[in-house]
Amino acid sequence: MQIGIEGVVKKAGQRIKTISEVFYPPIDISEEGEEIHIYLDLPGFKKEDVKILSTKTGLKVSGSRKKNIKGKLVYEERVEEFSKFIRISSEFDSDSIKASMDDGVLDIVVRRKEVKTVPIS
Repeated sequence: MQIGIEGVVKKAGQRIKTISEVFYPPIDISEEGEEIHIYLDLPGFKKEDVKILSTKTGLKVSGSRKKNIKGKLVYEERVEEFSKFIRISSEFDSDSIKASMDDGVLDIVVRRKEVKTVPIS
């Protein structure tokens, strides 16, 4: 089966997911000392529309909104909902996670757990 630009992933019993759904939202990750900064572009989403769940290996960020489109839809790219898992390779302190949203950009700050040197006797 050949899948064109309009679809890249298909699961049994589900419709083909579009490229925008697979790669949405765009994400940047940076490190500064013990902090990991995760930036997600979420234009049109409010902070009330977004949820962040912490797991042992990373964060699951998801959101849902209504588009409020008038008339007949003839082309669609904006998503109504998304879910993205962000794997964090080092151990992190889930109690220290902070998040803020400004101008459609979600900024999540995660602190790594302190790495201790173990003395050898």
